[in-house]
Amino acid sequence: MAASGKNKYSKRFNAHPGRIELIQKDFKDLIEDQGARVRITPSILCPNRSGLGDTNHVLNCPVCGGDEAVDITEGAIEDWAVIQTIKLDKQFQVQGIWDLKDAMITTMPEVRLYYWYKIEVLDSASVYNQVLLRGSGDQDGLRYIPAATATDTPYYVIDSNGTTYKLNKHYKIVDQKIEWRTVVRPPEGQLYSVQYPILPTFRVLELLHENRYYFDTFKRADKVPIQMPQQAVIRWDYLARGSGANPTLNGT
Repeated sequence: MAASGKNKYSKRFNAHPGRIELIQKDFKDLIEDQGARVRITPSILCPNRSGLGDTNHVLNCPVCGGDEAVDITEGAIEDWAVIQTIKLDKQFQVQGIWDLKDAMITTMPEVRLYYWYKIEVLDSASVYNQVLLRGSGDQDGLRYIPAATATDTPYYVIDSNGTTYKLNKHYKIVDQKIEWRTVVRPPEGQLYSVQYPILPTFRVLELLHENRYYFDTFKRADKVPIQMPQQAVIRWDYLARGSGANPTLNGT
C-alpha cells in the first residue's frame, strides 16, 4: 500500500528571504507588450511509412509531399510571442553566404509548441525567391500565400530567356497561385523565377523549455502549480529540412 503524501503544498512564509517571485502575469504582460502577433499551426507525423518498426517514409507522398509531417490548419491559433535572433550555428551555403538562420521564440504560458510546428509572423513581411516550372494551364502554384500587407514589396518574374513579366499586366496573384492573363508568358515546361513577399515563416526545431513549471506563492496561502512561458529554437521554413511541400497547403 502506497504511503499517502504529507505535502499539501502549503506555503512556508519567509522560507527564502530575498527570493524573487516569478509572477506568471508579469511574463504574459511582457510578451504581449513587446511581442509580435503570430499564427501557430500544429503539425503531426505523416503516417505514410513502410511499417511500425520502420521509419522509412514513402517517396512522393501524396499527404505530406515529402515533409514527413502534416500541418493541421484547423488547429491554428493566433497569439503574441517574442522572437529573437540567435547565433547557435552558421552554415556556409553553396552560394558562399553565411546565413544566420535560427531564432528563439517565447510564447504565452497557455500556448504549447512541439517539433515542426509552423510559426508565422502576421504583421511583418519578408521576401522569398522561388523557381517554378511553367505548367500547361493558366496557373502555377506558389509555395507560400503572398503577404497582402506588404504593399511596398515588389514582385519580380523572369524566365530562363531573360524575359521579365509585370504584375497586373502579364499575370496576377490569386490566393496561392500566379495566374497568367495574356499569351505573353513563359513557354510551357520552362523554368522561371518569382520573387514575392511572404509572411516570415518558421518551423520549431528544438524545445528549450518544453516543461517549465513553477509554484506560485505570490499573495497566496498555498502554493499553486502553474505553467511558465515555453521557449523553442525556430528556423526559416524554407531552410528547414523538407519543409513547405505539403501539397494540400501550397496548391501545387
